[in-house]
Amino acid sequence: MQTCDVDSPRPSLLGQRTVSRAVGAGMFALVIGLSGCSGSESAVGGSSGDSTEDSAQSNSSAAGTMSPDDQIAYGCQLADKVKTDFPDSQAWTDSPPELGEDRVLSELMSIGSLFGGAAPMGDPVDQEVQDLGRELVGAVNTLQRDQFGPLVDSTISVCGDFLSTSYEGQPSAADTSETGQTVYGCRIVEQTLEQYPDAAAWESEEPKFGDDPVWNEVAAAGGLFGSGGGGTSEPVDAELEKIGYELISDGATMDTDGLSTSLDQARESCSNFDA
Repeated sequence: MQTCDVDSPRPSLLGQRTVSRAVGAGMFALVIGLSGCSGSESAVGGSSGDSTEDSAQSNSSAAGTMSPDDQIAYGCQLADKVKTDFPDSQAWTDSPPELGEDRVLSELMSIGSLFGGAAPMGDPVDQEVQDLGRELVGAVNTLQRDQFGPLVDSTISVCGDFLSTSYEGQPSAADTSETGQTVYGCRIVEQTLEQYPDAAAWESEEPKFGDDPVWNEVAAAGGLFGSGGGGTSEPVDAELEKIGYELISDGATMDTDGLSTSLDQARESCSNFDA
């Protein structure tokens, strides 16, 4: 059985310690089942020191530069947005988010997936971060509203300087608005397509579960399109939200044929955004 387990320019969160609306939520339930392990047989290639310039600090970064470190930095900044929107437990009580309506559920799902919580990633991601990611995904999937506030607070605590800076330590210019999230999701899609441009690439280099960040990336993209937590009542782009369900479903079931099609469809719809 496979098991899954932040020194570079600055302290890193990586490598140091070792879903229709109903479908959107339901597929994340399957993700939770698949990710219920604590490490991997072998680590993903590369290390936290491999991230390149102009990564998560700005949505103007090239898609191919988004390392797991950069994606975690974006997840931290998205968590900061959620904390601003829901500053305390009373805020969660006064405006309880509903499946299929409120985007914050997709935002929490996205943070969890960017942290490696949709599928195990092994050594490149700090185990505490992966565990927190799984808790975020699980809390949304089971709608544990009483856990949202404490989990966001835990995320803020773990993130530290990543709340305001990029992985390289530069002031962050990450756009965490609804449109900015969509753009970031589109860049994740583009990065994935660079690695897996067609069905043949998926077949010849099929990513190993527990050893490849791609499973978290497609789940994160789906969430950033608003498809986590059952979708939203006012999608930024209805077509991309629909495609996001497919990304989540295909990733959760490891359907690489479906992913190839869904990613191509996402790229086409992403042409409407400055990604």
